[in-house]
Amino acid sequence: MGLRERLDLGKKIVSITAREIGANIRAINLYPFGMMTRRQTGAPHPHFAVNKRPILLVHGVIHNASAFFPLRKCMEQEGWKNVFTINYPTRHGSLTKMVDTLSERVDEILAQTKSDQIDIVGHSLGGIISRYYMSVGAGRGKVHHLITLGTPHRGTPLSIFLKAGFMGGLNTDLRSGSYIIRMLNETALSRGSRLTSISSKYDFVAWPGGNCTVEGMPRHAFRNIELESIGHLGLLYSQESFAATMGALVDESPIESTHLVQKISES
Repeated sequence: MGLRERLDLGKKIVSITAREIGANIRAINLYPFGMMTRRQTGAPHPHFAVNKRPILLVHGVIHNASAFFPLRKCMEQEGWKNVFTINYPTRHGSLTKMVDTLSERVDEILAQTKSDQIDIVGHSLGGIISRYYMSVGAGRGKVHHLITLGTPHRGTPLSIFLKAGFMGGLNTDLRSGSYIIRMLNETALSRGSRLTSISSKYDFVAWPGGNCTVEGMPRHAFRNIELESIGHLGLLYSQESFAATMGALVDESPIESTHLVQKISES
């Protein structure tokens, strides 16, 4: 890499870091409002809605429903109906407890909206528990499309930092090559379900690069989308991320290749 390329890369990393700091400040400011969020109730899902199914937005570790306030607002402004959030505790460190909470919320939404399936958008850990739910047990067949944002589908060595502040085995479950990570990647999705991973190569929480890439069976059910110049929390506040997420949710066309990584640059 030449001097010019190194300088350009340095400028890009500085810019991304500044945006990520801004995203963290925004997340902290919104956090108290997420704690006060009332549990939303739904109505029968209208056939004319832009989104064909109700949508559940699932936050990541040490976060709450406020993580998805911006995306939910964007969706509702575009005429999307039955867009829900969830609050679930993560400090106990048990993936199965988190999946239980998610399962209850999904069943509640399906009953209220009189729907057979739901679409889920999960950020970081929220993508892991959502994939666990849709892959194993009672959740199979209930999720049509899972969109994950910055989810380390191959695990992350940075999970070691969860050991100090969390009970349970969350730090072990999220490490690269763990039993949970291998089980999820080896378990086929139910027929008709699909999974799209949206990530950034500058997401240093899911570090090192490539840990958010998802593959599995059936091969045609998985897609990867890579965004430019966005950090881990920035995925929750970026218009590029919103466009990629909403575009994936309404795109019912066949996925051509599990190995395809669609790269979307900043406009």
